[in-house]
Amino acid sequence: MEHNRVLRLEHGINFRELGGYENTAGQTIKWQKLLRCGGMSLLTNRDLTYLDNYGLRYDIDLRQANEAEMSPDRYPKNTKYINTSVYPFTDNRRFDRRLKRLIKRMVVDDSFNAQTYAQMITDSHAVKVWQNLFATLLANDQPDQSVLFHCAAGKDRTGVAGALIMTALDVPRETIMQDYLLTNAVFMAADSMDTATIITKANAGDLASQFNVAMAVEADNVKMVFRVFDDLYGNGIGYLREVLGLSVADINNLRQLYLND
Repeated sequence: MEHNRVLRLEHGINFRELGGYENTAGQTIKWQKLLRCGGMSLLTNRDLTYLDNYGLRYDIDLRQANEAEMSPDRYPKNTKYINTSVYPFTDNRRFDRRLKRLIKRMVVDDSFNAQTYAQMITDSHAVKVWQNLFATLLANDQPDQSVLFHCAAGKDRTGVAGALIMTALDVPRETIMQDYLLTNAVFMAADSMDTATIITKANAGDLASQFNVAMAVEADNVKMVFRVFDDLYGNGIGYLREVLGLSVADINNLRQLYLND
């Protein structure tokens, strides 16, 4: 089975692998374990066969129910579908005072996105979604079996999920940022490159760099996530433990399941 940063599908939307990314200890994320994408309603039968052979066993849909109903996922018969929506937020009227101060310092011109990203990792409803996501990751304990997480475009909700997972796996923030920005690069490249070229450039790490200027503002969204980690919880692991309730054993188990030695 070939391994590419962008999967070779006929109608996959921003369908990508986290495999191959290196953490601070020099370990790499295993291939065929962690996938991310946008909507899955346009996948062809050939795509479904490919994903079944690839080991897709969990499809975690982060969209709201009405989004899922309008564009239902297509997935292999051996895949378990889980719809667990990040939205709507439930804490809109009762921000933590520390978070209010952080948002006031960080958000320029009442930026909707940066505030939304802060809410995505602190709102009590969203926190339950991430707790369920990590429970599924810990349950996926067989080799070459993948957990896929996605939203509509595979950018915002999916981007936060990817950042949380890679934080647990001790992947450097620079890599997390590059993976987040790769979403925009994939969409921009689609206007001027064929699929094979996009796959080749993404594998080489060259795709996002071609669109750096256009994506500078987008980077602030993930920076807000990192600031919440650091200013409110000390660091990313502090957030995972204090807010999501992951134990040291949970984090060690995740690293055993998803990292190569």
